[in-house]
Amino acid sequence: MIKRILTIGMLTATVFISCKNNQKQENTDSSNTEQTASKDVVTQSLTNNDGETLEMSFNNSEGTATVNFKGESIDLEQQRSGSGIWYKNDQYELRGKGNDIWLKKDGEVIFEHQDKKASVEFKNEEGDVLNVTFNNTAGTAKAYLNGGAQIDLEQEKAASGIWYKNDQYELRGKGNDVWLKKDGETVFQHEDDKVNVEAKNDKGDVLTMTFNNTAGTVKAYLNGGEQIDLEQKKAASGIWYENDTYELRGKGDNYMLIKDGETVFEN
Repeated sequence: MIKRILTIGMLTATVFISCKNNQKQENTDSSNTEQTASKDVVTQSLTNNDGETLEMSFNNSEGTATVNFKGESIDLEQQRSGSGIWYKNDQYELRGKGNDIWLKKDGEVIFEHQDKKASVEFKNEEGDVLNVTFNNTAGTAKAYLNGGAQIDLEQEKAASGIWYKNDQYELRGKGNDVWLKKDGETVFQHEDDKVNVEAKNDKGDVLTMTFNNTAGTVKAYLNGGEQIDLEQKKAASGIWYENDTYELRGKGDNYMLIKDGETVFEN
């Protein structure tokens, strides 16, 4: 017996997700970022994934910086940089942009901090494009609608999904479903094309599946158990989804779920 429930997103779209976290970003983390300013002096403290802390004091009027690392105080002179910051002396060199900072001693990196960032591009069927760069370390997001002006947003506490806002804009979403509002009015909306299917067999087993046709994935639940995430594969006919443990195949209203080569559901 098959029961179908169709949940089609208001906008069928194509979403392209690319995480720009390079290998260095994956290996570095910030558990603490603090910044204070007093007249021409700005102080900042960064902590990396190893728990090491770099304390920096920038004197903008004099073009100098004092760095404290592992109990050593290091005085540096400002250098001309194409972008970001650059300070150095005969032995040490400090470079960075935003919260991404590197300290070198005799040419060797002794401290490195990079915020964890993820860049996402959403498209809807109307051709609108929303690019968002999430800074998971700082709890911020930079959004660009159709290549327009940068929209800076701060993270808010959401019951589920994401929520970022400023005085004018609000960005909410869950999974690949995203809404951008301006002054309370929706200016961009993207929802994946999803189909919910419930299949039952003669033994009373129930297989519930949510197919995401946009992302090419399915979430399956056997008898209300754990969520099984599967990726779509190219099938000669019917459907075929799998992960390292499970395989889901089907044609028409007939479905088969296989675990480690053994069939655990069939109708």
